[in-house]
Amino acid sequence: MPKKIGILGCGWLGKALAKELMANSYTVFGSVRTKEKEEVITALGISPFVIHIDNQNIIGPIDSLLVHSDVLIIAFPPALRQNKEAQYAARMKLIIDRLEKHTNIRVLLLSSIGVFGQSQGTVSEHDTPKPDTEVGNQLLEAEQHLLSLGSRGSIIRLGGLVGDGRHPAKQLSGKENIPHPNAPTNLVHQQDAVAFIYQLIKQELWGELFHCVSPVHFSRASFYIEQCTLAGISLPEFDQKETTRNKKVIDVKSKKLLAFAYSLTGCSIQDC
Repeated sequence: MPKKIGILGCGWLGKALAKELMANSYTVFGSVRTKEKEEVITALGISPFVIHIDNQNIIGPIDSLLVHSDVLIIAFPPALRQNKEAQYAARMKLIIDRLEKHTNIRVLLLSSIGVFGQSQGTVSEHDTPKPDTEVGNQLLEAEQHLLSLGSRGSIIRLGGLVGDGRHPAKQLSGKENIPHPNAPTNLVHQQDAVAFIYQLIKQELWGELFHCVSPVHFSRASFYIEQCTLAGISLPEFDQKETTRNKKVIDVKSKKLLAFAYSLTGCSIQDC
């Protein structure tokens, strides 16, 4: 049973996952990009590595991180909103190439339901993604690089994450003319995401593709207005134009393969 876990990208979700793993007697090694963040994860009991990955190079002791890891969790986001020049798929290829000489490591890629186009309707793990954004294209290409590892790797496509102070209602509060009022929400609480990832590692389900998204979907307008009301913050205003945005992502595998049950299906701002 693997007991040493490397988390490449020990940020908001990575730190929460590390805490859960350490509470269950795993040793966790985590990477961050700066010395300041190194101090933060060290204080949590995570063995730190400062590693920076750009479009062409991996800077830092990634081989040392890999040598210490039975399982590598790739947990950094595409970050195209912050840096339009970022090439997530190219960075993933650099990591996969480096793993060629670390053949005993199992790899888990934390991907996103953003691989699916906004008008694909109801989609499960069995449906072919048809991305309609640059982020979606990059995510899908990155997944394809991971799949080259065969049974050594698994992918979890995460829904929109809430929890631990994060909730999209806060970003939408007070805004006007927000589009797609009737589109479904596709969220998952951080607590459920962490439990989901932990179960995959514990049960060693490799060579699999999972969706991790709450089974309860709401219409955007009704949900975010309700959540802002609960939080006592300014309500958002949605336009009422017709929209083709109908993506609803479902998880059809985890209950059977992981015996997993979501606990915070409402994804309420009160749980954040």
